[in-house]
Amino acid sequence: MRLLQGGIYDDNEKMWNELLLHEMQVREYFGRIGIEVIIAKGDGYAFLRQVELDEEGKTIGLIRRMPLSYEVTLICVLLREWLDEFEVSDTDTRNLYVSHKALRERVELFFKEKSNQMKLFRELDRYIDEIVRLGFLKVIRKTEASRDETQYEVRRIIKAKITNDKLEEFRNKLAHELQSL
Repeated sequence: MRLLQGGIYDDNEKMWNELLLHEMQVREYFGRIGIEVIIAKGDGYAFLRQVELDEEGKTIGLIRRMPLSYEVTLICVLLREWLDEFEVSDTDTRNLYVSHKALRERVELFFKEKSNQMKLFRELDRYIDEIVRLGFLKVIRKTEASRDETQYEVRRIIKAKITNDKLEEFRNKLAHELQSL
């Protein structure tokens, strides 16, 4: 099943409709082994989450957790905040679309030191490709002439994966790092 490989989105109509058709059976099946099926019908995504066994977040380890690098985490947090801003300001459009150039400019603000900024720009494409693989961004239009014009859709699943608590935790870590400089 595709859910075991990552999220399912409503733009894959066949798979999405199959999931909704068999929602109760899928929930029951995964529930037996301690996995929760998250389906956000309004936002158009579904994914699996392990049930935590205690307050420390321990699980039985059926779903692989992949730690993200600082840079990928930073970009994901920025995308999550950008999506929150979009939802408040633009009630007419369902999806947030960003260009590669706009994303680079937003990330650039967090790297004032030139050596870190240059390293980030050299690696930015790789970080963005990783975020696409994670399912938080979807390539909408890719231009061969200039990567800056590539358009992405920010997928709403990022809100479920980077919760308000995780967002606040990252902001506190970032503020602490900035104070120690």
